[in-house]
Amino acid sequence: MNARTACYSLLIVLASGCVLDAGDLDASLSAYRERMLASSEDPPAGGEPLARPATGALPPRNALVTSAPSSQPSSESILFELPDPTEAASVFARRLQALRDVPRQEERVIKNYEGVQRYANEYLAQVARPTKVKLSLSECIQRALEHNFEIRVESYNPAISQTQIVEAEAAFDTEFFLDSSYSPRDNATASTLQTGKSDTRLVRAGIRQLLPSGMQVSTSVQMQRFSADFQFQRLNPAYSSSFVAEFRQPLMRGFGLDVNRAQINARRVEFNSAYEVYTQRVRDRLLDVERAYWRLLAARRIAAVFAETLAQNRVTAEGIEQRRFHDATEVEIQNSRASFKQREVQYIETVKKVKDAEDILKGLLNDPELLLSRDIELVPTDLPLIAGLALDQFAEVRAALDERSEIRQARLAVDGARINTGVAKNQTMPQLDLAFQYEVQGVGGTADNSFGQLTQSRFQSYNVTLTFSVPIGNRARLAAWNRARTQETQAMTRVYQVMEAVVVEVNTAVRNLVVRFSQIAPQYESANAAERNLRALQARTAKIDPAFLDTELRGVEQLNSTRQTLLQIITDYNISIAELERAKGTLLTHYNIVLTDEPQPR
Repeated sequence: MNARTACYSLLIVLASGCVLDAGDLDASLSAYRERMLASSEDPPAGGEPLARPATGALPPRNALVTSAPSSQPSSESILFELPDPTEAASVFARRLQALRDVPRQEERVIKNYEGVQRYANEYLAQVARPTKVKLSLSECIQRALEHNFEIRVESYNPAISQTQIVEAEAAFDTEFFLDSSYSPRDNATASTLQTGKSDTRLVRAGIRQLLPSGMQVSTSVQMQRFSADFQFQRLNPAYSSSFVAEFRQPLMRGFGLDVNRAQINARRVEFNSAYEVYTQRVRDRLLDVERAYWRLLAARRIAAVFAETLAQNRVTAEGIEQRRFHDATEVEIQNSRASFKQREVQYIETVKKVKDAEDILKGLLNDPELLLSRDIELVPTDLPLIAGLALDQFAEVRAALDERSEIRQARLAVDGARINTGVAKNQTMPQLDLAFQYEVQGVGGTADNSFGQLTQSRFQSYNVTLTFSVPIGNRARLAAWNRARTQETQAMTRVYQVMEAVVVEVNTAVRNLVVRFSQIAPQYESANAAERNLRALQARTAKIDPAFLDTELRGVEQLNSTRQTLLQIITDYNISIAELERAKGTLLTHYNIVLTDEPQPR
């Protein structure tokens, strides 16, 4: 089975129509996963929990590294062309020694590079600052996990969602109530058989609770004192007490566990979705950290490459200036000087980009030890990976479909929409409520006598009520149900949309990784050829005319350009590795990180 065909076979369901049943979604996803596992000889273990944040170096990637092809240059030889400013002095010295070791090397070439070495070291001093902080990639990841503001802000959302679950569950908590009233009356009366003045005092206490079935239960005890200016009242004051138990159960609308626990289930879906969003935010920010790390490394090494280029232009300009009274013309002198000054301006901009890259990394780390206000030189200590990786595009896509937070979010949205559909369907039913009330009464001249009579259960009453109502046409609730069903179908369709986007993202990441690796070897050869070309030009001892000067300056620029391109390819290659892990949804596992709400030991 072709990998692309397998990746997109799940998405063909869209062609059969837009209305999908909830069971169809689960069945299609399960069948798709079974087909994928059956098509692979090495199915993934799956389900492994993420590890805790790494305390040392990142896990080695050797398990992913294949044996490099014979045409692939070694990492040491490639990075020798692209030194970091901290090691550039020793690299320049080794290059000079290599020129001296060449048999019958032209003296002009050696003297030329001696000047390049001296000036390049001088220019690289502009990059250095008194305070240096060496950082590995794993240290940057750990600092970002601890201090990055966006990660810290986003981490509160799952906790907030969890409190909303408790709020929804609290709807079924038992509620205690206490009512008290005092009512003195002085009414005008037209008969001696009616009392005008009375004094009523009432105290009622009890508990009530909503049950998951929708039944409302309440029990209460009431004590009332009634006194009146009335000669026919035997007990004055009269104390009456009562015990009331009431049950009200919806039989149609509002009946059932699903509809009454819908808010709890919806809040749980929102909590899981908030957790997935948090996972996604952490993953994206850590990817930004790795990108910033490798771009800082590239900016520093580009500065070293450009310092050597600027030094070469300066040596050339000084050489022409020294021949002013021999065979160098004013045109040649000014041409070489203009080229040198133009490169000097560009180098100043390169040094600025190094500091900009440092600030970007500091801004992502938000580490109080690396404040933006402090002039600190950040020195990356990790070397970029240049070896090839073993890639199985089918397995990468399969891992992405299993691990991507966006897919889980989309499926959670389906769960939430399904809950809303169930509630909306229940609301379309008529209102049919059954109520039962049981009451025991007692009366006496004192509160004790009244309550004592109550406990004897001599006076009992029952009341059964059946209530029915339905809107004629019921258009509002039917429309709400149709809307909920449409939104559920929309959510299910969005799952396939997200899956398709994930497949495209993984395919693009794999393609970028393969292409960048294949570009390293030819670009390295291009840089070596440009360097040999420049040394050959510098070895010429004939009269240097404007045409030759222009050719030599173009050779210097070509060497600078090929080295920068090589460094950019290597940087993109290492960033592409992280981007592939992000596209697969396994970046946190790649960094050996687990998201947990448990306090970490200090």
